[in-house]
Amino acid sequence: WNNGNKSRKKQGLSPANRRIHRGMFRTNKGLLVNADINGAMQIVRKVFPNVSFANGIVDAVLHPAKWSPLI
Repeated sequence: WNNGNKSRKKQGLSPANRRIHRGMFRTNKGLLVNADINGAMQIVRKVFPNVSFANGIVDAVLHPAKWSPLI
């Protein structure tokens, strides 16, 4: 998509080098974060720029449950 965003390389910056191994990233504070969570948080920050994750993720919005329809 073309929304004006450029990769770090195209901006003349070095890669973030935060990927520890497949599926794990290290934060600025040294904490390990799952890659899926990291990606989801980046999307939320892009869509809602004023959101703060200062307290971390406290609770999930959905709690899936298995059910069987009555037929």
